[in-house]
Amino acid sequence: MAGAAIAQRGVFGGEAPETRNETRKENGMATSLLTTVENRSSVDTLAEAVHRPVQAVLQKRPELRTTLDGTWLGHPLHAALTDFPIGAWATGLVLDIAGLGRRKKGLHDAAFTAHAFGLAAAGAAALAGLADWSYLDGKPRRVGFVHAALNTVAASLFGVSLLLRKNGRRGTGIAASTAGFGIVLGSAWLGGVMSYHYGIGVSHRAFEQGGPSGFVPVLRNDELVEGQLRRVVAEGAPILLARANGRVHAIGDTCTHLGCSLSAGRLDGERVVCACHGSQFRLRDGRVMVGPATDSEPHYETRVRDGQIEVRKSGLNGAS
Repeated sequence: MAGAAIAQRGVFGGEAPETRNETRKENGMATSLLTTVENRSSVDTLAEAVHRPVQAVLQKRPELRTTLDGTWLGHPLHAALTDFPIGAWATGLVLDIAGLGRRKKGLHDAAFTAHAFGLAAAGAAALAGLADWSYLDGKPRRVGFVHAALNTVAASLFGVSLLLRKNGRRGTGIAASTAGFGIVLGSAWLGGVMSYHYGIGVSHRAFEQGGPSGFVPVLRNDELVEGQLRRVVAEGAPILLARANGRVHAIGDTCTHLGCSLSAGRLDGERVVCACHGSQFRLRDGRVMVGPATDSEPHYETRVRDGQIEVRKSGLNGAS
C-alpha cells in the first residue's frame, strides 16, 4: 500500500534502516547495544504477547486511545508525563544522598515521598507509552519493548525500595532505588532513540514545505469525483484533495502521526480517516479529531477556475 510505504519512510526519517546501521558502525560501540536490540528477532515473540491485547483494547475504546495518545492535548501525552517520574526519582536520589549518615527524619520522609510519587507517575506514563507503542512494527517495536521492560524492572526496584524503607531497612532501600534510577537512565536513552531516530511522537509534516501563498492549479475539476481522495503536490507541499457533499476540500496529505498518505484512507462524513492507524482529520480546517495523531493538518483554500482546482495556504491549522 502506498500509505504504508510512506509511513515506513516517515518512521525512518526518509533514510533506509540499512544506511542508518552502517552509519552506526562508524560511530563505534556507543550504539552497538541498540543495533543488537533492533536485530534481535527473538524479542518479537515476547513483544507480540503484549502488543495484541493492548491493540485490541485500544481499538475497542477509541475515546481511551485518544486520551492516552494526547490528541486532546495537541502533544503526545507520554512525552509530557515522563518528566514526572524521572524528576521525582532524581529528587529522591538527591535527598537520599543528602541524608546519608544523618538522622534527619525530614530528609528521609521527603525522599520516601519523592520516590512514591515517582512510582505513581510512572504508572500513568507507562499507560500512555503503551498506547504509542501499540502502533509500531519491526525494529521500533523491539526497541520500544526493551524500553518498557527496563522501565518495569526499574519501577519494581523502586517499589521494593519503598517496602524496605517502610520496614526500617533504609540503607538497602537506598541501594535498590539507586539501582532503579540507573536503569531508568538507560531506558530514557532508548526513549530518546524512539523520538529522535525513529521519529515516534514527532509530527511527520514538521519539515515539509508550506505550500503556495497564492492560488495555483493542481488538478482538473472533473478528475475529482464525489467521495474521492486525491494526492497532489503544490510548491513542494503534499496536499490531500477531497470532494465531500459537493464541496472541494484541501488539507495536508502527510498524516502527522507516522507519515502515511491520507489519500490512501477513506472519507467518513466530512473527515478523512488514515488507512494506517485510524487518525481522523476534519476536512474543513485540518483539525485532528481522533488519535493517535496529536498534531493537526495545514488547511488550504480552494477554488475552481477554468476547469482547474486551485489551492493556496489559508490561515487555518486545525482552528474551529
